Amino acid sequence: MRKWVTIAATAVLSLLLAGVAVADFSQASNIALTVTHQGKSSGIKADIHSTTSPGEAPKAAKLVVLTFPAGTKFNLGSVKPCTLSDAKLTAGKSCPAASRIGSGSATASAYPLPQSILAGVKAFAAGPNKMVLVVKATSPVPQTLIIRVTTSGAKLTIPVPTPTVAGFQVVLVSLKLNVPARGSGKTALITAGDCTAHSFIVKSHFVYTDGTTEDLQSTAPCG
Repeated sequence: MRKWVTIAATAVLSLLLAGVAVADFSQASNIALTVTHQGKSSGIKADIHSTTSPGEAPKAAKLVVLTFPAGTKFNLGSVKPCTLSDAKLTAGKSCPAASRIGSGSATASAYPLPQSILAGVKAFAAGPNKMVLVVKATSPVPQTLIIRVTTSGAKLTIPVPTPTVAGFQVVLVSLKLNVPARGSGKTALITAGDCTAHSFIVKSHFVYTDGTTEDLQSTAPCG
């Protein structure tokens, strides 16, 4: 009897250890307003990235919702909108320079290929409550990914596509974006919301393709 108990315990331990190995995943989300006082014209600096155990398929986010401090306002309608369709953007058409509001970089994985896909990112206003991110891969092969972002109150909702290219699923594992402050008063692109206990608090909600979710929080000093 003791022998079977030992075998069962060993089996359970092995499964637990295997589960830990499979679940060795880390998500980071560092989002900050670029001013230190509420009610002021602000930019945004974002650094969202994840890591997965070597040799494991990356966990894919399908939706990210960023909730900025209450009272934060997004006035994307103050900028000339880019009205190009996804088809035209992926075909190489460019949004007007006057529509551009930010830039950054991205990294994607096409597991099991070992080489990361590196890309540049440009952000454009696309309407009063809309933003479009044009993600153009520079290595190893040219590829364009379009991400349509919407705003509602103090929230940014980002649906994350996971396209299949040449039979491989492309998973975005890193996105860095800088949107500088623009305009002032009623013409400000972004107006910082409430400063709570000397901090701007930004909440990040992730929904993954496997049905799991994760909630994170960023803070930046304010006065």
